[in-house]
Amino acid sequence: MYHNPYAALDGGTWTKTNFHTHAGTGAGTCGRHSIEEVTGWYRELKYGALCISNHDLFTDTSAYDTDEMFMFPGVEYSQGEHMLTIGVNETFHELPHQQALDATRAQGGFTILCHPNWIRKEYWPWAKIDALTGYAGLEVINTLIYRLSGSGLATDTWDYLLRQGKLAYGFGDDDFHAPFDAGRGYTDIYLHSRGYAALKAAVDVGRFTASTGVRLEYLELDGDMVRVKAKFTRETYVREFRYRFVTENGLASEQVGETAAFTLSGERYVRVEAVAENGAMLFTQPVYREEYFKRP
Repeated sequence: MYHNPYAALDGGTWTKTNFHTHAGTGAGTCGRHSIEEVTGWYRELKYGALCISNHDLFTDTSAYDTDEMFMFPGVEYSQGEHMLTIGVNETFHELPHQQALDATRAQGGFTILCHPNWIRKEYWPWAKIDALTGYAGLEVINTLIYRLSGSGLATDTWDYLLRQGKLAYGFGDDDFHAPFDAGRGYTDIYLHSRGYAALKAAVDVGRFTASTGVRLEYLELDGDMVRVKAKFTRETYVREFRYRFVTENGLASEQVGETAAFTLSGERYVRVEAVAENGAMLFTQPVYREEYFKRP
């Protein structure tokens, strides 16, 4: 039986979210600007949720919570390969990766593997990821990397995990360090209420997308037929997108139009990419056969 994480998009709102943000001017922040400045920019960009995740340093941002945008806690674990430990109020950087993952979950948090192809392909070695358990997913798009080195795209690592039956989710982040980073990549989460508890509940079931400027209007599963429609997050007459349906066998179909459809014929999963005329991208979580998948 196929499972569609977007089956019940009603009663909530899509919320632009960034998990990977550096702010402040102290040691470990990687910041050039104050938290006041940074949170102000994200409010102007119409974000609804933001995490300041400095390197191996917990930053209390509760004072910056507003009606427009709520803050939630996190730390970027930076010992060896980087991870975002979200929902925690302390740093676990003195622990090995697996123990840091376990400690994050014990606090009611979750972990995202950062920029898997930074500097080189497999900055996060696949063999090392294979040995880990308990992470929520990975940054399938990290736009900061495009002004550093390597690749900001990690669909190769994502599909590697999915082919093994590991239900790892794909996140988007801009990895903010400077003003020109803000808003280039983000996670769009469908929330039924405001706050970290609702955010985690949505992450737990994959009710979100990774994006660089495209929003999911719907993804429907009718029997074996997947139907999808994307849209811009701004007002425009442009309605057509290039839709790519990706399965464990690679690219299965590519279509251009206002909507697209794909008939499943036993594939273990299919995920959708939508690409706009300006290059903006959308990545959905997979529609998958439940009997083949389990969380990492």
